[in-house]
Amino acid sequence: MSRRAHWPKPRYARSCHPCNYMSILLIGLNHTTAPVELRERLYFSGAPLADLLGTLQGLPGVEEAVALCTCNRSEFLTAGDDVRDAVMALLAEQAQVDLPTLISHLYCYEGRTAIEHLFRVACGLDSLVIGETQILKQVRDALDAACRQGTAGGQLIGLVQQAVAVGKRARSQTGISQGSFSIGHAGVEFARNLFPNLSQSPVLILGAGKISELTVRHLAAQGVQSIIVANRTHAHAVELAERLQGRAIHYHELEDALATVDILISSTGAPHLILHAETVARTMSRRNQRPLCLIDLAVPRDVDPAAGAIPQVHLFNIDDLQEVAERANASRRAAVPEVEAIIAEAVERCCCRRAGQELGAVIAAMRHAFEDVRQSELDRLRPLLASLTPEQQAAIEAMTASMVNKMLHEPTVRLKAMAVANPDSQPHEVLSELFGLCIDEEAVP
Repeated sequence: MSRRAHWPKPRYARSCHPCNYMSILLIGLNHTTAPVELRERLYFSGAPLADLLGTLQGLPGVEEAVALCTCNRSEFLTAGDDVRDAVMALLAEQAQVDLPTLISHLYCYEGRTAIEHLFRVACGLDSLVIGETQILKQVRDALDAACRQGTAGGQLIGLVQQAVAVGKRARSQTGISQGSFSIGHAGVEFARNLFPNLSQSPVLILGAGKISELTVRHLAAQGVQSIIVANRTHAHAVELAERLQGRAIHYHELEDALATVDILISSTGAPHLILHAETVARTMSRRNQRPLCLIDLAVPRDVDPAAGAIPQVHLFNIDDLQEVAERANASRRAAVPEVEAIIAEAVERCCCRRAGQELGAVIAAMRHAFEDVRQSELDRLRPLLASLTPEQQAAIEAMTASMVNKMLHEPTVRLKAMAVANPDSQPHEVLSELFGLCIDEEAVP
């Protein structure tokens, strides 16, 4: 019986992506494509994020999933086949908006362009403040969350790790992160416009997150001396107050504290409003109409947008930082071409490596198929060869093996050269179709 089998086509032969990096899909929205009121509908953290990742991976065709949610973006990275429509439908359901409306704010990248976008995000080129460094930790945290949930595997783990490495390289080799401007700096600019002498302006921090702390540190550098911290977990408020040389209060003291300060900085990560317009209105009646600056850096938002309509209340959210951030970006744009060159090189290397791995797996399968034919023919002739001496049988074995190697040598060399010269040519797909090869997917990480 012949040892040759009829093998199914490899899964990746169905992929239309140029780099054939399986089927990588990235769907998202950010501060340039969607307002904060829509972005906050697709912001996930904690248990809701874990549930979403599980739901994403449960969609037909989705094998892996990672979600990156920050104050300025929500992006969903998947590995699988033909899953775009299903992912978009799920996001529309989660956001509780109709699909056409959501699609008008989404961007969708596949294959090579998805990889390039992910690398740009990690390098800070897609951030409100160009080159900001916090995004690197957020990318790592997104991968960690997916790994804990079991939705990230060999495809996305390797890809996201490469993105982080590219982001680090961009910051160490270029001036893309030169200076210390951040969202916190932008918040200070808003406060300074209202209160030129910040040393006389008490500040209330709502939430003990990193963004709030950084913003207040920038205010402290401008002379702010009175700092109050409120947080759902009072112990966290105490810890932050100690670091900032301020004082901590309990949540039920929030309204009284608001009546005494000039500036509120809020970034709690809560899934709902923390400060309602009614509370702000009551506070203003106790302030003798002194202006109040509310800087809401949270997504979802902490402060009721209606509070901004109250006289003498100046409410700023994360989208209002764009104009201030543009001034900082101007000094960093000179480094953008250098970073883009690093990204282009990394994308090319990533795609070529994957193409080479796939080509290697196909060549191995082709050699295995030819070897099966050789062995089956020798098996068929074995009774006729039985009368030969062991030396003669070994010579025939060596001769047939040499024939196969010589026939495959030139095609193998040319296929490898073609893959290096033009990764988009996908000769491995042509080869697998031509010979109907079975590809060992374990050989293609």
